[in-house]
Amino acid sequence: MADGSMFGDALRTPPANVEAEQALLSAILINNKAYLNVDEILEPEHFSVAIYGRIYEVIQIIINAGRQADGVTIREYIKGDVLLGRQTEGEVIATLLKCVVGITFVKSYAVTIRDAWVRRCLFKACSETLDRCCRPGNDTAADIVDGLENGLLELARGTDEAQPTTSLAVSMQQAREAALAAARRGNGLAGISWGYKALDRMTGGMMPSAMYLLGARPAMGKTALGLGIAIRSAAAGSSVLFWSGEMTAPQLGARAGAAYAGLSTQAVFTGRRYDVPEDAETGDRQVLSDWQWRDLEAAERKAAQLSLEIDTQSRITVAKLRSRARRMARSKRGLDLIVIDYVGLMSAGSTYEDQRTYERITKVSGQLKQLATELNVPLVVLAQLNRETERREDKRPMMSDLRDAGALEQDADMIMLLHREHYYLKKQQDAGLTRKDREGTEEFANRVSDLANRTEQAKGKAEVLIPKNRQGPEGTCRLHFTNETTWFRDISEDERSPAWVVAGEDARE
Repeated sequence: MADGSMFGDALRTPPANVEAEQALLSAILINNKAYLNVDEILEPEHFSVAIYGRIYEVIQIIINAGRQADGVTIREYIKGDVLLGRQTEGEVIATLLKCVVGITFVKSYAVTIRDAWVRRCLFKACSETLDRCCRPGNDTAADIVDGLENGLLELARGTDEAQPTTSLAVSMQQAREAALAAARRGNGLAGISWGYKALDRMTGGMMPSAMYLLGARPAMGKTALGLGIAIRSAAAGSSVLFWSGEMTAPQLGARAGAAYAGLSTQAVFTGRRYDVPEDAETGDRQVLSDWQWRDLEAAERKAAQLSLEIDTQSRITVAKLRSRARRMARSKRGLDLIVIDYVGLMSAGSTYEDQRTYERITKVSGQLKQLATELNVPLVVLAQLNRETERREDKRPMMSDLRDAGALEQDADMIMLLHREHYYLKKQQDAGLTRKDREGTEEFANRVSDLANRTEQAKGKAEVLIPKNRQGPEGTCRLHFTNETTWFRDISEDERSPAWVVAGEDARE
């Protein structure tokens, strides 16, 4: 029975409906108005017979140019085409024109043709998966699953039905109703909260299906801000999925615990005190005091109130992220936001594309944008900027610093660039200034003093530059950064206040 079943599978042919393809093309060639009923449903690649796909493409070209597409006008386009095989263009056209179909039925034929195409794609994906399962090689079971999931994600993107058009009046009504809903919420936000008042004021919150890109150079604190957005948004009542490709769950937990307990991250990692000097003789540091352990436990209790899930699977594909996000969306708590740290560590699901950074990120970016639309939730995507910032005297990042990051700049609805001037000034100060040619002692001393003053004034200050915002103004948001706890706050917040406050609770609780 097993052998017979396998043999039967081998004899199966990919599904196709040639008669429907012939009938549809005939209807269009006889009456071009039929094309208007199918142009949003069909593309040339949906045809199983290659020459029929080519003819449909020619019909598109001719009709879109405002001319009549019929047996005569398409002949010159397909004459001598290799897709004809042993047939002539006349024989193929004659075969099509023998089919007489009314314009009424073309839409159902188009749906049939597209359905057969989807089935062929599934047939191919499953056949390739079966082949990989049975073929000796280096593919692990996880690799095969990733490949299948990625193929199904691409197929799902291609099978989305066309969105119906909406009149201007209805669009304005939808916008007004959304504004009324925002007004009733009492927080002035059109979307969900960032957890930071400065960002909420600038953007009106994170909008469903929008993709927000947060770019920064290493050591600027993009993971800290991404985690802060995830935690504070969850504290405001949102359900959040946070994916990290470079940190483990305990490491992220240590950061959050340190921020809430007011300890340095190093103290949480080691269990030792860094707020008091080390022993002068042995160099050892004291173990955390009882009250500090209690503060960490209190942080855990506050975190337990949040709907925040952490995923740290390395080299995750969008297909796998999608399945996890959909599972969370179906849960009782739902899903309101996805934070990705960071896009450069995601896989495109293809060994070929993963070897080429630009192509990989471009593909991943498109898939992420599709995911945001499909789940109707905002995505905050972290990205690393190129080194151009380091070469400029003014270290503030620019959108052009994203040029190595594939299509992220184009796909993002809003771009945020994180900058901390203190990092660069401190680096310059620690390296020491070099006296310039013909520079006097007093001039050099003034320059050293000026650098020291600027470094001190910049301490704790952070800027989120917004050079692109499809839904609102561009500008700069200012935040406060505590280096010891690697945590961002609004500049109006007390540095000793809780790192986050659960909605409905008093900050002093």
